[in-house]
Amino acid sequence: MLKVGLIGLGSVAERIHLPAIATVTEISLVAACDPDTSRQNLMKTRFQIPQVYADAETLLAKERPDLVIIGTPPQLHKDLCLLALDKGAHVFCEKPFVNSLAQADEIIEKADKAARLVAVNNQYRYMNMYRIPQEQMARGDFGQPFLIQCWQQMFHPPYKEKNWRADLVQSTLFEFGTHAFDLLCFFFGAFPLSISVQTPRSRPDIAADVVVVGTLRFPNEAMATIVFNRISHATERYFEMRVDCHEASLRISLGGVAKASLDWSRVLGRPIVRYGLVKGGLAVLEKGGYSKVIASERQSAFASATAANLRGFVNKIQAGEKDNISVRQARELIRLVFAGYESAQKGEAIWL
Repeated sequence: MLKVGLIGLGSVAERIHLPAIATVTEISLVAACDPDTSRQNLMKTRFQIPQVYADAETLLAKERPDLVIIGTPPQLHKDLCLLALDKGAHVFCEKPFVNSLAQADEIIEKADKAARLVAVNNQYRYMNMYRIPQEQMARGDFGQPFLIQCWQQMFHPPYKEKNWRADLVQSTLFEFGTHAFDLLCFFFGAFPLSISVQTPRSRPDIAADVVVVGTLRFPNEAMATIVFNRISHATERYFEMRVDCHEASLRISLGGVAKASLDWSRVLGRPIVRYGLVKGGLAVLEKGGYSKVIASERQSAFASATAANLRGFVNKIQAGEKDNISVRQARELIRLVFAGYESAQKGEAIWL
C-alpha cells in the first residue's frame, strides 16, 4: 500500500481529493498540510487525517510519502512538484497543471531523471457520461466522429470568485480549457493540428477572458468548436457537448439535468415526450428521431472520476511503469491553452 501525502486542504481537497482518496484501497493517507490552521483542524477532524502540518517541506521530511497529491493554487504547482520529486515521491497534481510550457518541461525532466511518475487530474474522461460513449465510439458503434461542439454558459465573472481564480486575467481558457481539450482529444483519438481562438472584451469592465470562442482542426478533416460564456444570463449550462458521428449523434451534459419536454418528430410523424432528472449529468444517443440515454451520473462525479484517475495512476506506479505518458499528455493540453491565447493575441490560427 502506498503512503500518500496531501498538499492543500482547500475546497478542492474537501470536495474532491479527500473523498477520492477514501475510496482508493491501494493507498493510505498519512498526512496533509495547509498554512491555514483552521483548515488543518477542520479537515483533520472531518476526514480523520492522521497528521496535519503547516507546510509541504515538513510533511515530506517527517512522513516520506510514496505519492504526493497537490491541491494548491496553480502558481504553486511547479515548485511543489519539484520538491516532491526531490524527496522521492510520485506526484498527482490538480489542474491547471502549471503556468508555462517551460515549467512543464522542467517537471518532466526532473521526473524522468528521478524515475518517478507525474499525472494531472484532468478527470472528466473517467466520468461514465464520457467514458461509456467513447468506448462505444472506439468500437465503431456510431461511425467516425467528425464534428464536436462544446459550450458553457453561466453568469460567473471573476469577481464572483473568492479564491485564486478571482485574480486571473488569463482566466476561463486557462482554468477550464484543459477539460474541454482533453475530452476532444479523447473522442477524436488525436491531438489537434491547429487552433484559432477569439477572446473579445464583451464586458469592458472585465479584463479576463470571460467569453472564449474557438475552432480546432483535427486529423481526418475532423473539427471542433468551443464557446465558453461566463457572462451569460441564460439558464446555466455547466458544460455541454454535441458529438456528431457518421451514423449517430451524442449530446453530453455535465451538471444537473432536470427537464421535461414534448417535441414533434418529423421523422416519426408524432410527438415525443422527453424527461430526465440527474444531478451529475448524462449522455444521450440521437438517431432517426429517437433518443436514448446511454450513460448517466446520478450524483456529482468529480470525486468519483478523480478516484478512477488516481486508481489508474497508482496501478501504473505499482506496475513499475516509467514512461510518464500522463504528464506529457497534460503538457500538450496546456500547450493548447497557451496556443489559444497566442491565437487570440495575433488574430490568426496557430498550427501545432
